[in-house]
Amino acid sequence: MKSDLIAKLSHILFKEQPQPLPISLKKRRIYILPTKRGALFTLVVIAMIFGSLNYNNNAGFLFAFLLSSMCMVSTFYTQKNLANLTVVSQKHTPVFAGETIWFHLAIKSHHKTRYKITAGFPGQKEATHDIPHKETVIFRVCLETKTRGKFKPQRIILSTTYPFGLFRTWVVLRPDFDYVVFPEPLPHPFVATHQKGQSEGHGTSNDPGSDDFRELITYRPGDPINRIAWKTLARGQGLWTRTFEAEQGPPVFINWRDLTTTDHEKRISQLCFLITQAYQQSKTFGLMLPGLTIPAKQGSGVAHRDQCLTALAMMPQSTEAGP
Repeated sequence: MKSDLIAKLSHILFKEQPQPLPISLKKRRIYILPTKRGALFTLVVIAMIFGSLNYNNNAGFLFAFLLSSMCMVSTFYTQKNLANLTVVSQKHTPVFAGETIWFHLAIKSHHKTRYKITAGFPGQKEATHDIPHKETVIFRVCLETKTRGKFKPQRIILSTTYPFGLFRTWVVLRPDFDYVVFPEPLPHPFVATHQKGQSEGHGTSNDPGSDDFRELITYRPGDPINRIAWKTLARGQGLWTRTFEAEQGPPVFINWRDLTTTDHEKRISQLCFLITQAYQQSKTFGLMLPGLTIPAKQGSGVAHRDQCLTALAMMPQSTEAGP
C-alpha cells in the first residue's frame, strides 16, 4: 500500500519517460520524506524545546538543537546515499502467464560504498543490499504476470533510509524494455501432423533417444530433468543441460487445426503444452499457425522452443481463422 502511494505520488509530480539502460540516478529525480520514525523523532524534539522553554533549561535547549541539526544533516546523507548510482543492466527468466517473473537488476556505485539500498516493484517483494565502491550488485526482484503477450514492467522504485532511518529517499525508474510472456500451458494428449513424406495422420509420439553427446549448455527453466548434468552440479560447477547430436523419431508439426476446441485462448494454451512436451521429449518439431509456419528443426533446442512459444504468445486475442 505504501509503495503504491509513493509510486502514484511520484507519477503525479514527475512523469517518468521510458529510458534505455544504463540509467544514472540524478539528484533532481530523488524524492525525500520523513519516515514514521522520523515523524516521531520530530515530535520528541519539539516536546523537548517546549519543555526547555517552560523550565528555562539551557541544557535542554542545547540537546534539542543538537538533535535537530543531526536530523537536518541526515537528509543530506540519505539523499547522497542514493544519488549517482547507475542501473547498468537487467535480465530475466522466461515465464508462462500466471507465473512470477524474476528480474536481475545490476546496480553499480561509481563513487563511495552505498548502504541499505532497496529495489522493487510497487506492492511486490523488495531486495535490499549494500553496494561496495566501484562494484556491481545484482538485485533480484519479482513481478506477477497475468496474461500472455508483450509485457511491460511497472515502475521500479529504488530507495534508502540510511543512515538513521529518519528519512526515506526514493527514485522511480521506468526502464525502456519489454518482454514476451508465454501462454499458460493447458494439458492435452499429444497430437501432431507428420512432416510431408512421413506417414500422414496424428499419433502419440515415440520416446526418442540420443546417444551422441554434443555439448553442455546453461540450464533454462523447462529443460528436461533427465538431461541435467548432475555430475557437473555435484562438482559445484553450476547447473547445465546436456545436448546430443542425433535425435530419433520423424519430424512432426504441432498444428493449430489438429485441436478440436473452438475456444481461441484454450487452443493456444493447449498448443503451448504440446510444444513444451515435444521439447522435453526431444522431438524434432515445427509449428503451424494460421498465416505462420515455423519449420521443424533437427535437434530442436531452447531457442527453437522459445521461437514457437513466442509465436503463440503474440497471436491476436481473437482470430478470423476457423478451426
